[in-house]
Amino acid sequence: MGLDDIYNYFRAYDKDTFGVFACQGSEPSEADIAAFERVCGFRLPEEFREFTKSSLGGLYMEAREQFWPRPKAYDVGPFWSFLYGVKVFGIAADIPEWLDLRVQHRAMGDDGYPHLVPFLQVQGDANRYCFDARGRVIYWDHEEPDEEKEVALSFSDLLLREIHDLEDRTGRKKRGEDKQGGA
Repeated sequence: MGLDDIYNYFRAYDKDTFGVFACQGSEPSEADIAAFERVCGFRLPEEFREFTKSSLGGLYMEAREQFWPRPKAYDVGPFWSFLYGVKVFGIAADIPEWLDLRVQHRAMGDDGYPHLVPFLQVQGDANRYCFDARGRVIYWDHEEPDEEKEVALSFSDLLLREIHDLEDRTGRKKRGEDKQGGA
């Protein structure tokens, strides 16, 4: 798989069930990406660089609230029932801080992990997927932050996997499996 698979997916995704927000029209330049790379200290993987410069860079995809009402404080349910979206951090102009790669990288640095660049996170999960200086995808688990768990997937394969997992969770939510004790 590759970026073409991601672009093809977004040409035909279920727009009634999912909302998609991206930088469309405020894509970063090569100079913007190079400036960030000087800060993080390494070149980002080519596939991610290309995606970031596309109209899909700085991507947020979520199940629409009519199908997946947002959790309220003190709601209880299986862990998956809180994971209603996928974020790919980007460098677009005027991108919100919660989706800004630069802000997320600074936060990782403040937490003691400046050598990792977080690029993907499932909404509702504190864990993140990050790049390291060798271009590897690392799963950063907030409960075991010093254990670097390498993920043997490319950026596009990982993103498509997380999108398909979101589609599966949304189907479970629509079927009410979170209310039936489904784990």
